[in-house]
Amino acid sequence: MSKSEKKKKNKFLFELGLEEIPADMISPALGQMCQGFEKRLEEACIDYGSIRPFASPRRLAFLVEDLPDHQPEREEVVLGPSQSVAYDEQKKPTRAVEGFARKGGVAVADLELMETPKGNYVGYRKKIPGKSLSEVLQEVLPQVLTSISWPKNMYWRESRFRFIRPLRWYLALLNDEVLPFEFEGLKAGNTTRGHRFLGAPDIQVLQVDDYLDQLRQNYVLADIEERRAKIAAEIEEVTPKGLHISSDPHLLETVVHLNEYPTLICGSFSEEFLKLPQEVLTTVMRHHQKYFSVVNEEEEIQSYFLTVINTSGDPEGKIQKGHEKVLRARLEDSAFFWKADRKRRLEERVEDLDLILFQEKLGTYRAKTERLRTFCSGLSEDPHLDTAALLCKTDLTSDMVREFAGLQGVMGGLYAREDGYPEEVWKAIYEHYQPVSLEDASPSTPLGALLSIADKLDTVVGCFAIDIVPTGSSDPFALRRQAQGLVKVLLDHQLDYSLSHLVELAEKNFPAETKDKEVREQVLNFLKGRVRYIFQEKGIPYDVLNAVLAVEIHGVYDAYQRAQSLAGIRTDKDFEALAMAYKRTKNILSKQSIELSAVSQESLIDPEERALFRAYSEIKPKVDNNLENGDYVAALKQIAGLRKTVDQFFDKVLVMTEEKKLRQNRLRLLHDISQLFLRIADISEIVQEN
Repeated sequence: MSKSEKKKKNKFLFELGLEEIPADMISPALGQMCQGFEKRLEEACIDYGSIRPFASPRRLAFLVEDLPDHQPEREEVVLGPSQSVAYDEQKKPTRAVEGFARKGGVAVADLELMETPKGNYVGYRKKIPGKSLSEVLQEVLPQVLTSISWPKNMYWRESRFRFIRPLRWYLALLNDEVLPFEFEGLKAGNTTRGHRFLGAPDIQVLQVDDYLDQLRQNYVLADIEERRAKIAAEIEEVTPKGLHISSDPHLLETVVHLNEYPTLICGSFSEEFLKLPQEVLTTVMRHHQKYFSVVNEEEEIQSYFLTVINTSGDPEGKIQKGHEKVLRARLEDSAFFWKADRKRRLEERVEDLDLILFQEKLGTYRAKTERLRTFCSGLSEDPHLDTAALLCKTDLTSDMVREFAGLQGVMGGLYAREDGYPEEVWKAIYEHYQPVSLEDASPSTPLGALLSIADKLDTVVGCFAIDIVPTGSSDPFALRRQAQGLVKVLLDHQLDYSLSHLVELAEKNFPAETKDKEVREQVLNFLKGRVRYIFQEKGIPYDVLNAVLAVEIHGVYDAYQRAQSLAGIRTDKDFEALAMAYKRTKNILSKQSIELSAVSQESLIDPEERALFRAYSEIKPKVDNNLENGDYVAALKQIAGLRKTVDQFFDKVLVMTEEKKLRQNRLRLLHDISQLFLRIADISEIVQEN
């Protein structure tokens, strides 16, 4: 085995032990820790093979393999005096350069003349040996730990170090030897801890390769995917025959991170509760208890539930009975809320919204309701939409939504259905909070989409008007999510309301003192930022986005069509050449004052400019027709057909002639051609690929 192969045998295992971390914070923190470690290894010029992450509620850990023994030797250039200072007129070394050489421990004869951006300097190259792997690891680990960002933190009284939970232990093994590492008063060792109730309180890990097995023997599955696989297998095993769990990826991710040794049990509840709406049953089980709902092939909920317990089993069924008892109490409360809430019709609850504050400066939910009605009237005259807008917030006064805030909107829709409102009304209410994420579905109905747009934009515009603007660390009204949902609805329903028109509709509903042109621009830029984000998520290249968003967004769906069309044609040779010519055109036009009027054919004296005008006049009606029909690919191809005549024009015609009449006429021709492009995108933003 060669020396280089021996250097690649090093392994490093690190485990951070602490009190139980909230489940939804584990994955982001683990990602930050591993990425931070990788970044600092790269900064230290340390090569590595693989990094494998591990985690459980009480630990964040990783294993790095194929590490070298030390950093590579590096060369550092040490600069001294400039050439003019280092040597006299006879080119003999001065006292300045002799002092520099003496200080560096090198001979004057070994100095080099080095060229730099600031001129020529005398200097020498210094070899710096690499630090040992152990030294590098001891340096980077504190940096990694302090770089982890948490949504909430605890403070250490003396050092004011911030972390999510108290630190309890470090396991740090470099090739089975403890790495001498200390941080925040804790020293690293080779000890970890098993399951809080089933495992040993202290487990000595003598070999890196034994880490996972020793934890497994003590009822901790530190490998996240191993826990996930165990849960998936036991779901199949314990679910009653012919049934399956309702798909819930977020809940699955939660229970994976809630448990060190997950075990599935199946419980049941009385079929009398199946009279409750399915949404209520699912929310009760999921929200408070982290239970999986069980459904049949028609996705109808059944009187069973699955739950993950953090232990090795429940042979006597005591844990199952305990969960069933708790769920029954929850369901009884929900049944009571359902019955009590239905004693009052939704229209009777409208006045109660005067008692619920939306925001101190923006008023109550009753005020918001009236704004929504006005906004919706600007989108559609459908009376069903007005009814939905009037009633959409009334479920906030219900007992069910007070208990389960996640059911707002949903309960309003269900209560409206029970009150006998048409499907157009109750479905619009039911869906108007959708989508809550990019993965969530938009409202399925046209009126639901319009109500969703009105609700989201009312919140965004209102908050911006009173200077509640999202920052890097604060977004109390979830304005990013609201704006993202708004853009998604416009895109999914292929609605071509311009963003500026929608913002103006929303703005009209607020007092005069909150209306401000600068605020309007802030909101539009904020919405464009969400458009950019969603388009990027859909794979639109950044320069195509820049080109499309540089012109007015008449509609989000229209902008997406333009972006897709431009992305598809950008590599066409004629289009690439035309894009370069357009950039030249834009540069010329940006520096000149143009007296806009129709191009004078009599002033077109050169054959090339006459040919360009004829080609433009020929394709313009076709481009107009393509744009009217939304066929942007065809429009772009028509414009790309100008490539040869544009090239000939620039080759043969002097645009900036001294004769003003001819110059202005040629500028008008270029302006008219540029306007063809600007109806689709500013293609000067397209980056040409070599």
